[in-house]
Amino acid sequence: MTPARPFALRLFVPSSQPEGMRIVEKTNWSGIGFVVPRSQLKEFTQRPEAARPGVYVLSGPDPEGGSDRVYIGEADPLGRRLEQHQAKEFWTTAYAFTSKDGYLNKAHAQHLEARLIVMAQEAKRCRLENVVQGHSISLAEMDRAEADGFLEEVLLCCPVLGFRAFEQPSGKPSASSRRLFHLKGPDASGQGFESPGGFTVLRGARARTDFVDSTPPAWVTARAQLVSQGVFLKEPSGLSLAQAYEFTSPSQAAMMLLARNANGRTEWKDAKGLTLKAHQEQAAEAASIEQER
Repeated sequence: MTPARPFALRLFVPSSQPEGMRIVEKTNWSGIGFVVPRSQLKEFTQRPEAARPGVYVLSGPDPEGGSDRVYIGEADPLGRRLEQHQAKEFWTTAYAFTSKDGYLNKAHAQHLEARLIVMAQEAKRCRLENVVQGHSISLAEMDRAEADGFLEEVLLCCPVLGFRAFEQPSGKPSASSRRLFHLKGPDASGQGFESPGGFTVLRGARARTDFVDSTPPAWVTARAQLVSQGVFLKEPSGLSLAQAYEFTSPSQAAMMLLARNANGRTEWKDAKGLTLKAHQEQAAEAASIEQER
């Protein structure tokens, strides 16, 4: 979700350890967020905010490679539920959100949980561990507006904190990146553009089915996971991209389509055949000249 205007976040590290728990606050927001490494869960549960209702996300690397594994939940109180989740082995970091003034209640949290689960399913950026897919509840009009407003703020905070499981690309370049690049190869083709999180490929791109033998196994596993998540659809002629999807880099995007090792900076080209690398070098040179003036 793109904010209409710039915004400011404040991060506080109470342990004085950069890799420790971080407390997140946003200007003009009554909510508060916590990034909690698993090793510092006790520090969070001892805070007063842990006794309040809220929504949380557990995240950890998938041992098979590819996307992270994610579990989304709600609780009242937050701290007790997170302690119970120590039985889940996969997660390394918890993201917890509640309110500073106590207005967020159990019903709000249930609504937030259901909305976040749907958003994660639609974005297809993670392997969702939820067995129960959240419960949509009936909220009064004012309560729903409050919960949705809280959700908007959470969605602004998450990417800044490095968590992007809820983001869906717009499917078109932003005003600052209007240029489309193209890629072609045996049984593969696509269009895409540079985006804040890497490189976005547009819906309908075609991907070669079989990887060449020299491809690292991790990349084969990563695309298999994207197929299982529904990002790529199996068709008689090969694979097609079911939605606009943001890859972490131009090279990852190229490799997923071409089914081989690929340098995305040279594989992606504009309508005149100029590579992404050439455009980046021209932009860097122009910026250098501007600084010298």
